Amino acid sequence: MPVCELRPATAEDAEAVYALICELKQAQFDREAFHAGYLANLQDRHMHYQLAALDGHIVGMIGLHLQFHLHHVRWIGEIQELVVLPQSRGLNVGSRLLAWAEDAARRVDAEMTELSTSVKRVDAHRFYLREGYTQSHFRFTKAL
Repeated sequence: MPVCELRPATAEDAEAVYALICELKQAQFDREAFHAGYLANLQDRHMHYQLAALDGHIVGMIGLHLQFHLHHVRWIGEIQELVVLPQSRGLNVGSRLLAWAEDAARRVDAEMTELSTSVKRVDAHRFYLREGYTQSHFRFTKAL
C-alpha cells in the first residue's frame, strides 16, 4: 500500500484544491471566486486545510474550522470539507485526514469535531460511522 503523506495546503495548491472541491460537489465553480475565497481562508487563523498525497500526487484534503461555540462554552472543530479522489478510496486516506483534524482540534482543547454530509452520500455515512462519528443532529438549510 502506498504511503499517505499529509501536509498543510498553501496558495500554490489552489488548482489542486479546486479540483478536489469540484470532485466533492460533482460541479464546476467560478475559478476566480473560488481562488479569492481560498486565499482569504488561508489567512484565517481558525481555518486549516490539510492535503493528502500518495506517491507525490494530491489525492485528498480536509478543511477544519476551529470555532468557540457559546452554547458549548468550548472550542469545536468543524470539518467543512473532506474529499478523497475515487481511485484512492479504501487506502486509509480519509481516515488519516480525519485523524489529523481530530488531533488539531485536541491541541486547542476542543470538545469535539463535527461535520455535515449530504443525505445522498450513503458511503460517506458508513465511513463516518466506522470512524466513530454519531448522527446527533439534523441540519436545516434554506437557499437565499
